[in-house]
Amino acid sequence: MRNLPDGKDILDPTLYAGTRRPREEATTLPHWVYTDHTWFEREMATMFRPAWHFAGLASSIPQPGDFRTLRLLDEPLLVVRGDDDQVRVFRNSCRHRGSLVVEEPSGNCRGLRCPYHSWTYSLEGVLKHAPGLDGHRREELAGLGRNLVQVPSGIREGLVFVHLGDPATAPTLDAYLGNYLSTVAVPHQTAQMVAVHEREYVLDSNWKLYVEVDMETLHTQHIHRGSIGEQPVTTPHAEGHWIGVHHASEHTPALHPGERHTGFPHTKGLTGAAEHGAHFSILLPGFFLVTAQDVMWWIHKIPDSATRTRVRVGYSFPGSTVDRPDFDDVYPRYAKRLDQVVEEDDWITEHQQQGLNASPPGCYVPEEHVVHRLDNWILDQVLGDRDAVHD
Repeated sequence: MRNLPDGKDILDPTLYAGTRRPREEATTLPHWVYTDHTWFEREMATMFRPAWHFAGLASSIPQPGDFRTLRLLDEPLLVVRGDDDQVRVFRNSCRHRGSLVVEEPSGNCRGLRCPYHSWTYSLEGVLKHAPGLDGHRREELAGLGRNLVQVPSGIREGLVFVHLGDPATAPTLDAYLGNYLSTVAVPHQTAQMVAVHEREYVLDSNWKLYVEVDMETLHTQHIHRGSIGEQPVTTPHAEGHWIGVHHASEHTPALHPGERHTGFPHTKGLTGAAEHGAHFSILLPGFFLVTAQDVMWWIHKIPDSATRTRVRVGYSFPGSTVDRPDFDDVYPRYAKRLDQVVEEDDWITEHQQQGLNASPPGCYVPEEHVVHRLDNWILDQVLGDRDAVHD
């Protein structure tokens, strides 16, 4: 239920003038932006389709024939390393009748065969065998326009990204990331990271609630009082489509405070602020990535609807750490603590969603200044040229 003022269009900028004020005077986003289908569809068109999205680590598919499947924005995708050692992303849909070509979440194969009619593609997505088209020689099949559809993708510092919008209007990946690579990824040596745990699930909450909780520190001493506690941060300068905070500490944030002396050594090659703390970053709109001195983890939010969010969680360590003889003994301490923190944030976002309908706007306290900035970025994208109120 929207409960909009009489006669107002949901995209009328005057409805959001309160959020546009300076943080000290601002009011939070109206409740309908977390529940309304029309607003949700506008977010998908203006934020999610034009964005570059995280699709995994390049280290997860190190050998030719290695593959991973995933679903982003309700599109099935296939990430595969070819015989030429290049990583490509395809729509995981056969060019004959549209069946999934690969169902397994990960693995290794010599070619890509659709189980429906055995149409078979090379690791580079080229059609090689097509029952029903037996009149064509094998070398002719590639020219029939039935190869797998390749999706724009790129790898930066070990992170694989894909773009699902109109390629003609898409920003380049480097323009989208801006100075994230030089400020966070390179200093934290993300290219060294190897995923050791990944999972996916759905929450009954709006994606923005989870992104907002990632970017404020007030809740850490309440929701996370037994796992994190108070966590002061500073805000690094961000160019491009990312926003983040830095927590200065010589100790890892990925272990319980009483166990931080028992963790793994710091990643080799850390520089600058990465040597002395952790970055908590949102690659907009919904990829939350934490890069600490010894570990990297992510909580990726992909909206299924206005009130349902698909969450992809992953934990990773430098390859040299994973190869340590004591890894299996020490890692459970990290997993226990990270699982706890993620589950606490899962709970509060669903709990908050239940109280939102028809609620009046709230306020932003000082610890929520980054949330205020984030919410204004969302308004910038959704309202676009309609917004005559905000410069």
